[in-house]
Amino acid sequence: MSDHPDATVRGDTDLDVVDAADRQEARVESAARLADIESQPLASRAQGFEQVHDELRAVLEGTTDDTGQGGR
Repeated sequence: MSDHPDATVRGDTDLDVVDAADRQEARVESAARLADIESQPLASRAQGFEQVHDELRAVLEGTTDDTGQGGR
């Protein structure tokens, strides 16, 4: 378990700890990405949202980290 004060009690490692600035940056990037997807034609939007869905599912299921580059 991490000694970092933001780590949760469920045993998160330092890799799981994200500070407020990182969370805000991720929100801005996500909003920009979603706005870009929404500006595309319908078929392209569907593909874009499918990619976002797959990435979020993988992170939530623990199959990749939040950068999409590896397992936990």
